Amino acid sequence: MIRGIVRTLLLVWLAVLLVTCAFAGGFATSRQIFPPALPSDGGAPAEWKPYFPVFWEAWRYVQQDFYKTPIDQDALVNGSIAGMVQSLGDPHTAFIDAKRAAITATDLQGSFEGIGATVEMREGRLTVVAPIKGTPADQAGLLPGDIILRVNDTVIQNMDVTEAVMLIRGPKGTPVTLEVQRARQAPFKVTIVRGTIRVPFVEARMIEETSIAYLRLNDFGATAPDEMRTALHELFAQKPTGLIFDLRRDPGGYLTVAVDVAGLFLKNDQVVLVQRNKEGRSQELKTPGNGMASDIPMVLLIDGGSASASEIVAAALKDYGRATLIGVKTFGKGSVQNVHTLSDKSELRVTIAQFFSPKGNAINEVGVAPDIEVKLTDEDVIAKRDPQLERAVQFLQTGK
Repeated sequence: MIRGIVRTLLLVWLAVLLVTCAFAGGFATSRQIFPPALPSDGGAPAEWKPYFPVFWEAWRYVQQDFYKTPIDQDALVNGSIAGMVQSLGDPHTAFIDAKRAAITATDLQGSFEGIGATVEMREGRLTVVAPIKGTPADQAGLLPGDIILRVNDTVIQNMDVTEAVMLIRGPKGTPVTLEVQRARQAPFKVTIVRGTIRVPFVEARMIEETSIAYLRLNDFGATAPDEMRTALHELFAQKPTGLIFDLRRDPGGYLTVAVDVAGLFLKNDQVVLVQRNKEGRSQELKTPGNGMASDIPMVLLIDGGSASASEIVAAALKDYGRATLIGVKTFGKGSVQNVHTLSDKSELRVTIAQFFSPKGNAINEVGVAPDIEVKLTDEDVIAKRDPQLERAVQFLQTGK
């Protein structure tokens, strides 16, 4: 009797187990053979739902029909996002892929691995602005005005400057071969071993045979205000009668750093800029603390490479009559971006506001005009002449 009951219970338990396993196995198999349909809108917000299916249709046709394989899926994603933000028509709302974002972040921290030369695109040609003193580029003999025609096997022409920089940079200790055009000479090749480049944000010195101090800011990076305070203390110990602050070719950086830097030359609680958002609301950003260099006679050097944070400082110093501006009109980037770091370390920079000078003067697409215009030509750079700096010295010495 007991054996019969046990046998029955075992059969029932076995049947339940088989049914359970069959159900579980069937459910798992059904998920493989009939996978759950992904939402055609990719989980998009309600207001996007009429548009998102078209995107997926285009994506599927590319995957299905494009003749080159394999397709670079990362490039497709990056291109899709870049195209979206470009359609907004704002040059400063931009998608920055992870590699470029890393370069920007590294630059603003003050060091990177590469050859140590400042470059820019001039008429589609990668041109050396200046090698950084003591770096591999300087030791290899690169000169201002040199044109880099080729990096290793890649021809450099009409290329985005960041892409060119990415080709030149690389791990410390590795070589890179450049084909260089210098003036009317025949092109030549030079192989440079990359190193760790420490770029000081600040350069300071007393100008020879004068009592005038010179202070240059290369970028509005994280440590720039502290470096400038240290430099100003050292310069003031030499009792200068005037100060030249050089923001030429300074592309900008952090907004908060711009406010701190302006605060070194202005009195406490003075407006540095007025920020206006898309609703038209205004916010004033003011100087913190007492400016340690708010009284010394001063000239500010600017040019077409002075942008963004540089223009904030230039406009404020001009509005208050704190400095005489010498050079040429600045770049004209008067907008503020929110920087969002995405999951793959790429960045989405979205313009959230425009900024104006303390007196409400527009900067975006306008720039800041000098009080005294002095041009610097390519011939001046090659010949190592600096008429803008010479004019600044003259002004501080004569007042004219």
